[in-house]
Amino acid sequence: MLKNHTSEHFPFLGISECYSLTDFRCRTTFYTALTRLLMVDLGEDEDEFENFMLPLTVSFETVLQIFNNNFKQEDVKRMLIGLARDLRGIAFALNTKTSYTMLFDWMYPTYLPVLQRAVEQWYGEPACTTPILKLMAELMQNRSQRLNFDVSSPNGILLFREASKMICTYGNQILSLGSLSKDQIYPMKLKGISICYSALKSALCGNYVSFGVFKLYGDNHFDNVLQAFVKMLLSVSHCDLLQYRKLSQSYYPLLECLTQDHMSFITNLEPPVFLYVLTSISEGLTTLDTVVSSSCCTSLDYIITYLFKHIAKEGKKPLRCREATQAGQRLLHLMQQNPDVLQQMMSVLMNTIVFEDCRNQWSVSRPLLVLILLNEKVSVMAAGSMGGGHQEEGENGREDVCQAEYFSELQASLINSQPLPKREVLAQCFRSLMEGVEQNLSVKNRDRFTQNLSVFRRDVAEALRCDGSTEPPGSLDMMS
Repeated sequence: MLKNHTSEHFPFLGISECYSLTDFRCRTTFYTALTRLLMVDLGEDEDEFENFMLPLTVSFETVLQIFNNNFKQEDVKRMLIGLARDLRGIAFALNTKTSYTMLFDWMYPTYLPVLQRAVEQWYGEPACTTPILKLMAELMQNRSQRLNFDVSSPNGILLFREASKMICTYGNQILSLGSLSKDQIYPMKLKGISICYSALKSALCGNYVSFGVFKLYGDNHFDNVLQAFVKMLLSVSHCDLLQYRKLSQSYYPLLECLTQDHMSFITNLEPPVFLYVLTSISEGLTTLDTVVSSSCCTSLDYIITYLFKHIAKEGKKPLRCREATQAGQRLLHLMQQNPDVLQQMMSVLMNTIVFEDCRNQWSVSRPLLVLILLNEKVSVMAAGSMGGGHQEEGENGREDVCQAEYFSELQASLINSQPLPKREVLAQCFRSLMEGVEQNLSVKNRDRFTQNLSVFRRDVAEALRCDGSTEPPGSLDMMS
């Protein structure tokens, strides 16, 4: 079988129209099983691998020869779809560095451009683009550290460059389709975007590419793929982000990676784009999907932690850190111009803790602490601004005071909404919440707040438990 896997032996591996494109999906499973058999005795035998890949080599060489000739386009397309599904099955089964390197050396630089050209030519046909994009997403997966190439190898960067080209090509072309109907938007556009996001997330979190190299040597592939990410994101409504599960489960983990390691990119976004991202986080916090809500909490935590550290070190950074200072200043200015964004998120998080079945309490506690501490820091900054002699500074100070008082308003709204006997109990719960919590974001301090929050949630639930009151505890909407 390892030497005889052609359409002559397995008819479903051919391009006959008696098999639908949907039937081609079985080819991925077939080649995954076949490659696992190969891996039993493969070791480092490159000749055996080349012999195994010979049928696919012949198919790719055929495509290369006839791509520009007067050949029936449908046959070329079917051949490429089958090859993409075959290669995805092979790539999935190759979980060692040696075997994966053999596959990459076989594909690059000869055959990957063929797939790139196919995406460019048939971008409006999901039956063709989806298998190719899924293949690229699989190639980007650093499963079992298989992409940890040798220190002298440029393969990690070369692989990312090819992925960047494909994502940018698909992203730019798919946006030219214009508006699509409700039943077409997912298969024609959003499904491909979600696969691109998954591939990009795998690259960013794979730890096999040093992204600083691109800027250092004037290579724009990294910047281009980030811009493609933004363009595709702005073409998707917030409603669609949460409505389609595969899209949300690819976008939010990708955003988590970007906020963790690439805050300079986030802070350089245009204000409308940055607000779009923050709004998507705010709406994702309320979803029932724990994967999405946890990613939203983590992304929010990275963003506001960056802001908190900038405020704490403002005026103390040496000149060599001027670029980071400017990025933090941009973020601070944007938040000052839109204080309601963070206020809304604080309301959402408090509402989740107090009134809902919070399944990711640890994740929620992380950004909630930073939001509370930011309020206190803003209060100090606002007091300084109010003390200044300039009218403009005084006006900015009053705005900051309003923002700083927001957490107190949340406490008051919850306490005052309850009967008199319960108010003192709730007030004590809020005082205990910050007991022993310091004005820093050390791991020890965060863990202390998380422990306090668990006790707070339990005590508040007991205090709000219905005991003859006419209004249920969940009727208070702190987000209003």
